[in-house]
Amino acid sequence: MKDLMATRERWPRWTRLIFTVLVLLVLWLLANSGAARATEPKAPASQTISEGQAIYEQRCAACHGLEGDGAGSAAVNLDPRPRDFRRGWYKIRTTASGQLPTDEDLFQAIARGLPGTTMPGWEGLLSGEEIRAVAEYIKGFSQRFSRETPALAEVGPKVDAGPESIARGTEIFSGPEAECIKCHGLAGRGDGPSADELTEDSFGDTIVPADLTMPWLFRGGPTVDDIYMRLKTGLTGSPMPSYAQVLSDEELWHLANYVDSLAPDAPLERQAVITAVRVEGNLPTDANAEAWLDATDYYYPLVGQIMREPRNFTPSIKGVWIRALYNERELALLVKWHDRFEDNGAEGEAADALAIQFPAELAESDERPYFVFGDAANPVNLWVWDAASQMVEERNSRGLGTDAAQANQNVQGTASFADGEYTLIVRRTLNTSDSEDIQFVLNHFIPIAFMAWDGWRGEEGAIGAVSSWYLIYLEQPVPLITYAWIPVAVVVTVMLEGWIVWAVRRKQPGEQFEEST
Repeated sequence: MKDLMATRERWPRWTRLIFTVLVLLVLWLLANSGAARATEPKAPASQTISEGQAIYEQRCAACHGLEGDGAGSAAVNLDPRPRDFRRGWYKIRTTASGQLPTDEDLFQAIARGLPGTTMPGWEGLLSGEEIRAVAEYIKGFSQRFSRETPALAEVGPKVDAGPESIARGTEIFSGPEAECIKCHGLAGRGDGPSADELTEDSFGDTIVPADLTMPWLFRGGPTVDDIYMRLKTGLTGSPMPSYAQVLSDEELWHLANYVDSLAPDAPLERQAVITAVRVEGNLPTDANAEAWLDATDYYYPLVGQIMREPRNFTPSIKGVWIRALYNERELALLVKWHDRFEDNGAEGEAADALAIQFPAELAESDERPYFVFGDAANPVNLWVWDAASQMVEERNSRGLGTDAAQANQNVQGTASFADGEYTLIVRRTLNTSDSEDIQFVLNHFIPIAFMAWDGWRGEEGAIGAVSSWYLIYLEQPVPLITYAWIPVAVVVTVMLEGWIVWAVRRKQPGEQFEEST
């Protein structure tokens, strides 16, 4: 500073004057820009709340109710039920156990929605300002927001997800420290020994432990950071506690790393076509056979059947995994789906079941039957397995409630259940003499769809989960003789080039002799 002042004193007087004026001008501009920012008009709180109320009543009240009590006109069909905002209880937060969410927590919940529930994400439909206005409005339903100030939960240093961390997380998951296995089960599919002892949470919802192998349905997000935060803060109003006082931050990260290792954050990319793999010899009946492991695994989500009465808005089965093999005689499908409890329909109760659906006959056009059990003009061929009979039965249907067993049964199948997962292998000859059967034609795109029912939740008939139509394709292998022309063509080409070179060279001496004479 002294050097600057000394340099300034050596400047000519007019230079010092200009310098001083410039400094004063800069200071004046800074002061006025700060004042402008400080006095920049903002929407009054009342205006923001009024805007939020208008959006809420138009977009949210049908589920959450005009009074924010979670008792809107559509609430009766939803499971879990819409949040009762009056209590000020929120499961997905970045604040300590029992505390209110931050404004940002509310914003993210509204913007992104809650996967696995009927709460959609409004990002893209509402602007950021509109979403914040709605968040501000719903805070008014609970007096807690006027009395309490939430504080962010402290996040400990992140631990890399190496083998040692995952191994330690496995110990914590299965051991007495956290006892996660009691609810979430050995494989993490929500089928632990205590899972069926849970009844309702503090919100009145049926309690179902999360299937940790389907993280894309985690309401708070699928990433390891999201999982850590749920472990740290717990889920208010549910049996899922905060482990902040039980495990150290390092242990929380180990546990989060293990849970994160159970499955990718997103499901397999949905493919329109299932390509069946051609195998030689008999089709394997063991799901662990090498041929099945080499086949492509496809995933298809299921949604509730809400097109016809009775409707199912919140199905239990969320998706199916499928692989396909065929040989010169048969087609075989391996289907897996998650179901927390094995229900065989004892004492007249509903039984677990799965159906694979095809059109009864292949149309030359792209027209397909109605995807829920077909229609009067376009029947469907169903391969139905249920846990009561432990058998696969062929049925035909021309609409919901019309399905009936075929006179001739050509499908065979076996199923097993372990750790909250069913595995079904079903097979049938490619072509039959039965006019009610779908006939599998090679090099043809054949429509296929899936349905599933969870007996524990009382699902049966129309009350189940369905998929839309997809396609299965049995590719005709190209005979080896088709490729034989390639090496032959190469040999012929080489020989032809060699003959041309030989002929040219043979002719050149004569030409040279003629030119010399």
